Amino acid sequence: MPERHHHHHHHHWRDRDSYAYRAGQPGPGPNFHRLRRDTKRGKIAGVCAGFSNYFGWNLKWVRVLGVLLTVFFFPLPIFAYVAAAVFIKPDDCAEQFSADPESERFWRTFSTRPKATFSELKHRFRALDARIADLEQAVTSDEYGLRKAFRDLERGA
Repeated sequence: MPERHHHHHHHHWRDRDSYAYRAGQPGPGPNFHRLRRDTKRGKIAGVCAGFSNYFGWNLKWVRVLGVLLTVFFFPLPIFAYVAAAVFIKPDDCAEQFSADPESERFWRTFSTRPKATFSELKHRFRALDARIADLEQAVTSDEYGLRKAFRDLERGA
């Protein structure tokens, strides 16, 4: 009977770079929550800071764009800014989410894109299922049983 070589050793379930560990993690990208004026980071009324938060853009470049639009299309951008300052709600009500960044991201995404949130949750549960399957495979393997028996022998000796 030929000897079977098993090079896998069941260490993959500990590997933090595997699919199961990466799959449910939030990726980079814009924060698609409701558009609000960011009065804390804003210089005038927080309109540019609000757009920066909403689209995930760098605040400095949003302000530069605002100045350039004002220079080239005066006075329309000023009217648009004042209208945005009047009609876009300030971010005061967003403080209820600030306790946990993960739950904040979840509820902001859920409120505007429930299908995407459902898809993300489904993806996370699949990742958890894959991690559990890997753990089950490792725990039920012969190697795990042998290591446990050796540990028990060492403790008893």
